[in-house]
Amino acid sequence: MSPIAGLVIETTVALLLAVTIGYSIALERRLRAMRLNEGELRATIAELAAASDRAERAVGVLRQAVEDSDAELTRALAAAGQRGADLAAAIEAGDAVVARLGRIVQAVGMRAAA
Repeated sequence: MSPIAGLVIETTVALLLAVTIGYSIALERRLRAMRLNEGELRATIAELAAASDRAERAVGVLRQAVEDSDAELTRALAAAGQRGADLAAAIEAGDAVVARLGRIVQAVGMRAAA
């Protein structure tokens, strides 16, 4: 092998080694940045988990409030229906009294005319 060919090979190996070292440095910087961000990411995940737990509890409270409101509305509607039936019966009784009074007034008017 000629000395020039050996020099070319050694130069090529040296360049490849320099590129590898440069790439390793860049990779190490990226890994360091990822490790630094790992703490922030863990904190963000913990906050997200806590927020999710709070949301689940809030949904449970809202669900219970809806059930309570539904039960109260059902009771109120039943009471309103009963009051409506009572009013209808009172109106019917009032109509009967008015009709009876009308017959009485008519009978008294006939006696007075005779």
